[in-house]
Amino acid sequence: MSWWLPTTKALNRLGVPYPYLNRIACGSTSILTEIKIEVTDRCNLACTFCHQDFGAKGGTTTLDMDVFERVLTAAKSEGIKVVRLTGGEPLVLKSIDVFLRRAKDLGFAVIVNTNGTALPEKRLQALKGLLDFVKISLPAADEETMTRLTGNKTTWRRKWEALENLEKLGIRTDILTVMTAENIQQFDSFIRLLEPHPSICWRPLRAETQDGDRQPVSRDDIQHLARKLSEARTRERWKYLSLGLATPFCALEKPSDAAELFGGGRSCGPVESLTVTCQGELIRCYSRRDGIDMSKGLRKTNLELSLQDFEQLPAVCRNCPFVPLCRGGCRCDWSLVETPFGSMDYLADPKNIAGADAFIVGDRPSAPAYAPAA
Repeated sequence: MSWWLPTTKALNRLGVPYPYLNRIACGSTSILTEIKIEVTDRCNLACTFCHQDFGAKGGTTTLDMDVFERVLTAAKSEGIKVVRLTGGEPLVLKSIDVFLRRAKDLGFAVIVNTNGTALPEKRLQALKGLLDFVKISLPAADEETMTRLTGNKTTWRRKWEALENLEKLGIRTDILTVMTAENIQQFDSFIRLLEPHPSICWRPLRAETQDGDRQPVSRDDIQHLARKLSEARTRERWKYLSLGLATPFCALEKPSDAAELFGGGRSCGPVESLTVTCQGELIRCYSRRDGIDMSKGLRKTNLELSLQDFEQLPAVCRNCPFVPLCRGGCRCDWSLVETPFGSMDYLADPKNIAGADAFIVGDRPSAPAYAPAA
């Protein structure tokens, strides 16, 4: 568990109010470590779970190289050491090696997010030395489901060829799986599928909300997933397995369990990363796409945005000892619902927050003002 939790609890027992302590903790844990750069909105797949629908929209934009240079220069001057190239599908670009080489020449560790279908062995050999870390999406645990979700019969084969080649070359690889309700039910199948690949790290991710699907998983789904994560973590192979992306800790009856099992909002932008779109705009994260002025610098902007998000949380969240990690869950507009406490992530369950009744805005309604995520 992070250092701040016992510290803030101890200080609170001495009478220092949680909102004050939590604001300090949120500021001190907002450390920009990575710049994510969407080098293109093109994609060779049209996956049903893609929260941006890049493939379905048929994007044609590539990030201007001058903008890329300016972002890298700014990041280097502020001591940021990691750049992640994403999209769209970055590896569909014939010029991707130019982007990669420039980032490496400036001394960055380079991560690439990819669907893995544009990474045959010959291409991977050509990119060897330019990739430090590859994150490949694996949205299904079997070939039939993969074909249904991606609309391409060759996706399964090409992904696994890429994974095997990455293993041979010793390139660090993560598998990213969006934990839809269907994938939560298939949790054990993913474990069995990936068990023979100890060098590959599995990163389950919260299913993000979309304009047409604002509640892709339920609170029951998340609680079931938490139980499966706990079971898996009893084995050495999976002892660090956790759910990535911002899931509110109070989705579980015991938020302290979520502190171990969920990455929380700290792992999302703007806390540990900021994103640059292929149009050259700075944004908080993949889902919060309003442009941000970066004239103050990346780190100062990162801190100001993190504290701004904290101040906009409902009082019940600002008073919760877990908020420096949880950050209130996802703050994307699509994820938020109005509750008696204020605007909250639809997966949040305020009754699991100690003392929540003291923070209801106005009079308690005779019936719930929102529909709990069952």
